[in-house]
Amino acid sequence: MSGVLSNLCYSDKDVKDLAAAYLRDGVKGLQSFIESKFKQFANVQLRIAVMGESGSGKSSLINALRGVDRDEEGAAPTDCTETTTEITPYPHPTLPNVHYYDFPGLNTPKFPVKKFMKETNFSQYDFGIIVTGCRFTENDQLLAKALEKAGKPIYLVRSKIDDTVRAESHRKGYNQEEMLQRVREQCISSLKAAAIKEPRVFLYSAFDLDQYDFPKLKETVVSNLSETQKNLFLVSLPNTSEAAIDSKRDALRRFIQIVAVVSGVIGAIPVPGLSLACDLALIASGILIIRQTLGLDDRSLGKLAQRVGTSVAELRRGTEHDWVFGEITRKLVILLLQRSTVAAALTVAERVLNFVPILRSLFRATTSFGVTLVMLNNSLDEMVETAKVVLRNAKAAASAAPGKGAGY
Repeated sequence: MSGVLSNLCYSDKDVKDLAAAYLRDGVKGLQSFIESKFKQFANVQLRIAVMGESGSGKSSLINALRGVDRDEEGAAPTDCTETTTEITPYPHPTLPNVHYYDFPGLNTPKFPVKKFMKETNFSQYDFGIIVTGCRFTENDQLLAKALEKAGKPIYLVRSKIDDTVRAESHRKGYNQEEMLQRVREQCISSLKAAAIKEPRVFLYSAFDLDQYDFPKLKETVVSNLSETQKNLFLVSLPNTSEAAIDSKRDALRRFIQIVAVVSGVIGAIPVPGLSLACDLALIASGILIIRQTLGLDDRSLGKLAQRVGTSVAELRRGTEHDWVFGEITRKLVILLLQRSTVAAALTVAERVLNFVPILRSLFRATTSFGVTLVMLNNSLDEMVETAKVVLRNAKAAASAAPGKGAGY
């Protein structure tokens, strides 16, 4: 899926092969070709190193960023005992080319720190997150310097800040903003003492990603990534807020534009029926990708319902677009097409101008682009609206069931 979002580049040969697939096997061949190309384009990687001492909250952060509950299969273990002396990769549950790498805690007794630092290739990671539960240690400094030497961005995350807030809130004259700023400054001071350039410190709680500095951390990370990795990172994050859903929407707008261009190029090929068949196949594939990205597929909804202690039916309560949850078929796409006045008008105009040979090829390309763009954008808007209703229902369910839903 991520390759489609970031690197969907059809060559002239791909377009000819697609036309040949349609002539050979009809719509089924077209759909098969498109899906195979989607898989081939999944070559953009995002490797995130998560480091810190044992018990600092690394695993909780990894699980939160992956949208995985600590009790789920494949979750990073969150017990306080350091059990590994090797870097452990944790792939994103739906985006296998996004990997979080859990570094061993360098404070583990008898751990060969110098050997580990010498043998680790820090340059292979796109950026590093160093997690601390209290203060920035000498071992943290070693990791930060290694990443900086490799030319990689470094972000210091002060975890468990919710515990600090609870502990400090009972003090006389307590001011939360002043206390949070004091914690930041303490961390920054220790970073500067280690000669780390431009230290960036973010306060966070694994149990509520919307609070404290996590939104700012996300923005800062995104600003230091390439355009393709930026989109990949944004769509990989869990739906913890409506703002997070909006970020995914913006990334998906770019994806839709690329798919529409592909549709326009194919629409210019003078093969009877190819343009409409391709539009339908592209729109159906696009809807499936958007639905999964927004967490509205059956698997994602089932996991979310279990996490917050409710049913899928309750998560769907109050949503207005039932088609989002159904099977995405050619028939459904045609119904959606008929419902869209702009797309329908373009389709009718294409049929009329097919009688004008000089304009036929150009207009087919234009209308294929327009139909695909309008249809996918309309579908995206309705799915974003639906995802926000699902999120509100999930938050309500989590609030009613204490202990449920951390990091949904």
